[in-house]
Amino acid sequence: MNISPIERIERSIENFVEGTLSRLTGASLSPSQAVAQLARALGDGVRYTEDGKPFAPDRYALTLHPTDASDLLRSAPDLNEILAAELLQVARDCEYMVFREPVITIASDPTQAQQTLRVVAWHSTSPLAFTKAMERDAAAEEQDVPRGAYLIVDGERHFPLSRPVINIGRRLDNHLIIDDQRISRTHAQIRIRAGRFEIFDLNSSAGTRVNGRVVDHHILQPGDVIGLAESRLVYGEDPGGPPDETPVYAPPFPPRPAGDQKTYIIDRDKVEDEDEDE
Repeated sequence: MNISPIERIERSIENFVEGTLSRLTGASLSPSQAVAQLARALGDGVRYTEDGKPFAPDRYALTLHPTDASDLLRSAPDLNEILAAELLQVARDCEYMVFREPVITIASDPTQAQQTLRVVAWHSTSPLAFTKAMERDAAAEEQDVPRGAYLIVDGERHFPLSRPVINIGRRLDNHLIIDDQRISRTHAQIRIRAGRFEIFDLNSSAGTRVNGRVVDHHILQPGDVIGLAESRLVYGEDPGGPPDETPVYAPPFPPRPAGDQKTYIIDRDKVEDEDEDE
């Protein structure tokens, strides 16, 4: 028997209802209601690339009455991060493409009835932009890597830029792993463009700075200081290789394939502020 795409998504989401969405009961909400809302938002938000590949939304807003939102943040402050990881797996199970890892925001709306949930999903980039990004990466792979380019990581060790595309973040499958909870799981990317290395911010939560200025992208020049949260990376070029004074970069933990682990950020600022007001 054929099932609809929405039903397929619902069945995938139901696999983690008992473990994760049951936390929604802390806000007097029905897990089954959450399943239906998330499935509908994900399914309705699917778009298609020029070659017909399904492209899942990567931004979600869960809107509740302020009382329910406050209860939910108190009982499960890490729920948005857990749901994001689960939705990413659901998208992969349904063979949808995802340009960036899902980000879920829990918001309050005083006009919304209590014990109800509204989910809105959207794309942080268009399928066309996604396709062009893939084409840029493919073109980068064909370019020669500039000799002697490197990063000095926090003034302590060097990281040679020996490949055309370098992913930076705290997730374990990045080329340059930064073990800092303020760094996004996929924070930034350095790739070759027109024969030069250029850094791109990947819609990170803390942003990317070059020489103190927030940037979406920037063509790197020797001496540029890249700021990722509290980490500092200095870009250099030397055909003879990076300076001997700094040891070679070693990741804080062994790299693993994407999806082989989960990392969570717990943001309790809003809840703590409410506790202080009380």
